Amino acid sequence: MAIEIEALPFTEAIAALERRGTTLKPQFSWLDDWQSDHASMFTVAKSAGFDVAGDIFDGLSKALSEGRTVADFSKELKPLLQAKGWWGKQIVADPATGEDVVAQLGSTRRLEFIFDVNMRVSYAAGHWSSFERNKAARPFLRYVHLEGQEHPRLQHQAWHNTVLSVDHPWWETHACPNGWGCHCTLQSLSPRDVDRLLARGVPLKFDPPPGGTREWLNKRTGEIQTIPDGIDPGWAYNPGKAGYEAQRAASAEKLSRSAEAVAVKVSRPGEAGATAAAARMRHAGQLVDEPAFGALIEAAKTFDHKDRSPASSQAGRRAVAIAILSDEQRREIGAETSSVVLSLHTAAKQLAHHPDIERSDYKLVQELIETAEVRVAEGEREHAFGGFVNGSAWWAVVKSIRESAEVFLTSFRRMSRRQIRMKGLKGKDGPGGS
Repeated sequence: MAIEIEALPFTEAIAALERRGTTLKPQFSWLDDWQSDHASMFTVAKSAGFDVAGDIFDGLSKALSEGRTVADFSKELKPLLQAKGWWGKQIVADPATGEDVVAQLGSTRRLEFIFDVNMRVSYAAGHWSSFERNKAARPFLRYVHLEGQEHPRLQHQAWHNTVLSVDHPWWETHACPNGWGCHCTLQSLSPRDVDRLLARGVPLKFDPPPGGTREWLNKRTGEIQTIPDGIDPGWAYNPGKAGYEAQRAASAEKLSRSAEAVAVKVSRPGEAGATAAAARMRHAGQLVDEPAFGALIEAAKTFDHKDRSPASSQAGRRAVAIAILSDEQRREIGAETSSVVLSLHTAAKQLAHHPDIERSDYKLVQELIETAEVRVAEGEREHAFGGFVNGSAWWAVVKSIRESAEVFLTSFRRMSRRQIRMKGLKGKDGPGGS
């Protein structure tokens, strides 16, 4: 029985692209935003100073939703971009340095390139949604290098038929697309699929391929990045997973807004706040139960949170949604989003400093935010919440990051008796705690 690569329903790829389109960010260089940052924004290099990012996004969205070709996409956009002056080689000012440089703006080749990259990234995000949703029945991913390419990458060829679990850390840097023009793909497999492939004599490999790394200078920022061999600079992350997790955070955000709106309509006078809080707590509990949260905790067990190298810092920014702020709480800390996320770096730090905290305990973060006896503004964009939940005293800190428009859980721990007395907590269960 032949095993075919599953066709992706358009809806999941469209949702991934539309999510990025909520933030249009003109940029000068593709290095201005790095790797997984692109999962939550839509950018076009050399578009800074020209009102074209929205036009290009609309063209891509139309092409993806209507099944149009790259030729259709280019034909419709070319006259519009030319009319706005974004075409051919021109002298433009680099906003970072103020220097005039010769830059390639729009061209037929560039539009083909923009189309190819964005379609592949959108499909990767949609595929990863499917991988996570079906992980129990199809727990493996197979790296597939498409044969017959005119200029194959030898290392990508060597990775062909690598089969690892969906949650294996190798995918964090090697999931495709993992380079400019990369046409490799991933195929989800059930245990029966694996057995059938082996029975057909397909040489599957069940260990991550050996490989080294190289240093690469980001001339835009001056940072030295560590890049795995075979991966292009800027692609040493998992585009599909980054898009999937950005979509989940957006869903939490949407739920927060809708919960408050619905609560106002269906609740009795004075009960809307409690109704919305109950909805947020139910949804937050589901976030902690999801496979993505479990995968983050597993990854944190081997992540070195003390490593300050650029590559480690980038990997540590991986995050999943864990809680939801009300509109009032969001405004208090100056946040643009209601979704509170836990990063891989913080999860690893939590395991090191508070090993007693279990995965299920993170469900209490939302209840603590909703019912905290003590709320302290520890900084302009940082708030702490303290109180009793399920008979124990807890302390949580959330921080809004202006640059990335994200809200992070930076600390979550039980409080000692001394800390309880210092904060003046009483709680319905009376003074106490661990």
